[in-house]
Amino acid sequence: MKKFFAIFLAIGTLAIAACNKEDKPGEQVDLTELNALVAQCESLVAGATTATFPQAAIDNFKNVIATVKSAIPSVKTQAAANNLVAQLKAAKQVFEESEYGAIPADALAWALYFEDVVNGTASITTSGKYNWKVDFVAGNDGVPTFVNGHKAGTKGLQFGQGGHLEIASPVASVLESPTFSISCWINTPINENNYILSWNKWDTWKFQTQSTNKAFLTVHQMPSSVYIDHDGNTEIPENEWHHVVATIDLTNGAMAYYLDGELTMLWNHENDDRFVPNQTFAPAPEGSILFIGLQEEGSDSYYVGKLDDLQFYTIALDGGQVSKLFNDQK
Repeated sequence: MKKFFAIFLAIGTLAIAACNKEDKPGEQVDLTELNALVAQCESLVAGATTATFPQAAIDNFKNVIATVKSAIPSVKTQAAANNLVAQLKAAKQVFEESEYGAIPADALAWALYFEDVVNGTASITTSGKYNWKVDFVAGNDGVPTFVNGHKAGTKGLQFGQGGHLEIASPVASVLESPTFSISCWINTPINENNYILSWNKWDTWKFQTQSTNKAFLTVHQMPSSVYIDHDGNTEIPENEWHHVVATIDLTNGAMAYYLDGELTMLWNHENDDRFVPNQTFAPAPEGSILFIGLQEEGSDSYYVGKLDDLQFYTIALDGGQVSKLFNDQK
């Protein structure tokens, strides 16, 4: 809701400016567009419910509308009216983008939910569009074990000293889709190089948390042959369940992170000029293995903690879709 706060402050400043006694007297101000936009926004928020929008988004949008309405009687210049229109349009866009969004069913490439399996299982199968065999591989303390999941009645996996999962025969073109999203619930202590997913390490892409317990994605894009790695800008509280989403869009050049349904960071060309449009992933070698909970075979960089509801989408989820996903799963 940081965008709403910035817009609210901006509108407050404009409201003060609208009352400035130094404004030219007698200027004709056309409020037609502003009044129509206020009515449109009031109608929009009146039809909003918590089934389709976060309550905080509804409350913030109402506050912005009220601030604009209170400023209108004091508007003395067309510039002030136009600025209020611009700010209210921005607030409207932020509100509309917060709507819980449906995710196309065919966008879920594969997922692991762990609900119907028990300890001692040697392999399981992903659900979603692709049904891939997933093997349990032992580390120093054996294979990952099943534990209580992120909510009552669900199961998750406990990872320790290198025990992990492997998908030996994934479809490379799926994992190298130029747009994708990783969604998962994690419960982990701070652990350097805490690998959740690794597809050819940093030479194609990897997803992990690091020493500050922030989500961290590394990608190798082509044809620019540039490596990009960024974190989610927000520390994930230790040893408790949280929903984490990372999205990548190499077509438009963007990377986004969400924590518990809220956007925490957006990286693109504006804050990193390595992001350029129309890129693809550097391909992994033929026969590569997708590692879940490990960097690569024989590595001492592995995931420590619990994992639940791991999902891989071949689209870059937007804010509304992530919010809906979080609310559906929490």
